[in-house]
Amino acid sequence: MKNTIRMVVAAAALAIAVPAYAQGGGGGGGGMQMSQADRNARQKEQLFKDITLTAAQSATVDSILTQAGTKQREAMMAARSGGGDPAAMQESMRKMNTERNDALKALLTDEQKKKFDENVAAMPQGRRGGL
Repeated sequence: MKNTIRMVVAAAALAIAVPAYAQGGGGGGGGMQMSQADRNARQKEQLFKDITLTAAQSATVDSILTQAGTKQREAMMAARSGGGDPAAMQESMRKMNTERNDALKALLTDEQKKKFDENVAAMPQGRRGGL
């Protein structure tokens, strides 16, 4: 009798846990999607580590990151719908990131630009974690 109760409890726990995990409630799996605002905050943190921005610089950076994120998302959607070439997509993303970084650097002082370049060089490259 005890074994039957244990099996029922274990089955019930699995019946509840599996759908929650599949919907992203499990701390991993499907819950890895970040909002655009979260991605922008992460990029800003990485790109401007140890750089003190003025309020005006910070506002403009936020605007540039939002516009760049929108362009990249639109390019990814277009590539997916058209069965896009992964190599062409990667090159397109690299070009957009370069344009974004150039726009960001235009806001900075020479000293800030040096640190910005160091931060960009220290960032992970590629699909996993790259910006």
